[in-house]
Amino acid sequence: MKRSILAALVAGAPFQPSLPAHAEDAVVVTATRFPERLLDSGVGMSVITSEQISASTATTLPELLSRMGRVHVRDNAGSPDRQLDMRGFGITGDQNTLVLLDGIRINENDLAATRLSAIPLSAIERIEILPGSGAVQYGPGASGGTINIITRGPRRGERSGALFTGLGSYGAEEARAGANLAGDRLGLRLDASHQGGDGYRQNNRLRQDSVAGDLRLLGAESSLALKFGADEQRLGLPGVRNEDQFVSDPRGATTPSDWSTGAGDYVTLQGKTDFGRVELALDASSRGHLATANYQSLGSYLDIKTRSTTVSPRLRWRGSPAGFETSLVAGVDLEDWDYRRRIAGSRAEIDTPFSRTQGSQSSRAFYLRASAMLDAATKATAGARVQRVSRDLTSEFFGTGPLQQQTRTAHAGEIGLQHAFGDALAVFGKLGTSFRFASVDENGFTATGELLEPQSARHREAGIDYRANGTRWRVTAYAIDLDKEIYFSPLVVPFGANTNLSPTRRTGLEINGGTTLARGLEVSGSLAFQTARFKTGVYGGVDVSGRDIPLVPRTLATLGLSWQAAARTRVAASLAYTGAQRYDNDQDNAFTRAMPAYAVMDLKLTREFGDWTLSGIAANLFDKRYASYGIVGSFACTTPVCVYPQPGRSFFASAEYRFK
Repeated sequence: MKRSILAALVAGAPFQPSLPAHAEDAVVVTATRFPERLLDSGVGMSVITSEQISASTATTLPELLSRMGRVHVRDNAGSPDRQLDMRGFGITGDQNTLVLLDGIRINENDLAATRLSAIPLSAIERIEILPGSGAVQYGPGASGGTINIITRGPRRGERSGALFTGLGSYGAEEARAGANLAGDRLGLRLDASHQGGDGYRQNNRLRQDSVAGDLRLLGAESSLALKFGADEQRLGLPGVRNEDQFVSDPRGATTPSDWSTGAGDYVTLQGKTDFGRVELALDASSRGHLATANYQSLGSYLDIKTRSTTVSPRLRWRGSPAGFETSLVAGVDLEDWDYRRRIAGSRAEIDTPFSRTQGSQSSRAFYLRASAMLDAATKATAGARVQRVSRDLTSEFFGTGPLQQQTRTAHAGEIGLQHAFGDALAVFGKLGTSFRFASVDENGFTATGELLEPQSARHREAGIDYRANGTRWRVTAYAIDLDKEIYFSPLVVPFGANTNLSPTRRTGLEINGGTTLARGLEVSGSLAFQTARFKTGVYGGVDVSGRDIPLVPRTLATLGLSWQAAARTRVAASLAYTGAQRYDNDQDNAFTRAMPAYAVMDLKLTREFGDWTLSGIAANLFDKRYASYGIVGSFACTTPVCVYPQPGRSFFASAEYRFK
């Protein structure tokens, strides 16, 4: 077996530090793509439950992930669909953080941010997070980790509903409705939402509408679900602010006439049947998205159309060969993806564009994953994946451009061990490999003019879990070495381009957990120290060996407090700290300043009155002026630095009514 097939462990704690004790028997699916108890899951998984979501100070999914999921979130476009970054990948965080919706990949194969704003928090049952894992089970783009968003489904025998409305600062408005209609054998769940507002900045008005449904046959041994949804977004794009504007007019718009729209749809069929020791499952999904953008500041208008189809059959066998309790999962992933982009001088000229890009990708993968209890306290996990990807790309400029084709095979693997010392202490270790392929945007502008090679990564991870008397803590150390990392380098002459980097490395130490301080008073927190550096490399005559990769904060920390002040009254507070980091484009570390560190505090008060729940949230309580993204040396800047200012202090009040 090739060395690259051997690799990652999917090991971890026998509990989730931030979960209440009663939730340790919760069912999760991300680690094996089959339902299993969290206690039996062989990975260091984090789970955010629906109860935790309701109690949190977050009003959007990106906010929730940054406060409770230990995911760094940045705004580098003025969009509610923020960029996600796990374990310090910087500007390529989205491409190295795999996001799933009910087990189906929703990352696009371009550089657009994952459309998280279309998923209302009220529609989420739980979120399962696998730091540094998921490549064997799900394929490319999981070098930083995997986030699986599990939506609510119909509940057998229940007829219920909920109505939600809220208003807030900067013209914020939100309305949601959900209904669960289920008998013994057939159930339907529907959720609809509207979100809007003027935005903190001028020309940043948002209108977001979405609907999602889950029609399900409910059986004891078998189930069949048809999930579907659609969303539509219209957004003003205010552009970056230079340093002077950030001080004098942070709410102003640099590009007052730019805007974008997006419309997406999906339909997914999911089935599962149980034959005792053998379970069979199938996912079949189709997703599409149409986006347009008017960049009047650049004199261009573009539209993008994508469509993807996925078919994923798999099976799980469980038994006890040689006396070892064993689980074996095998599956196939078949995916096809099509892309079309046109760019013209205006909307009226879009049928005769000056630039046209056509791309397609066909992916075929097979994976195998096994876990075994070597004794009552020791669990071993191993797995391997092989994936073959073929792609075509044509980039035409004023009617000319070659057809480029490429077929490559990549491998991922895992091997690991976890051992428990009694009920309170467990240790785990992990070795692994992962990979990703270049997106169509990255391949459209390369340093050589040729399609980029796949990126590969080698993972090493070890940690300790402690659980006793209502206290839970996990400490994890990791190192990730990357070869041929796919990255845009401004140092590549003459104007910068996408390239395969020389070797790079990420290292980190993560601490997270929680405890009960007193009856009704819970505290949780996380602390991460991380580095990202070029191991070697010379670009444009500049040696970057040992220098920092931009947009990777050295320190990330969160602190959460939840207090049941009375029988129907709860107070929640969260504090998020982001340490200093290099500005984007500062790959040679020549800029003398770093992006300033910042800390943001939110506060929430919730009160229940019968079937009503009233809430009030104060976000950025101390009105901190900050930016989560900044760039140096940009052509859009008249000063050395440009940033995207983040909202100041804001308030949001809401009311929810639940009925049966």
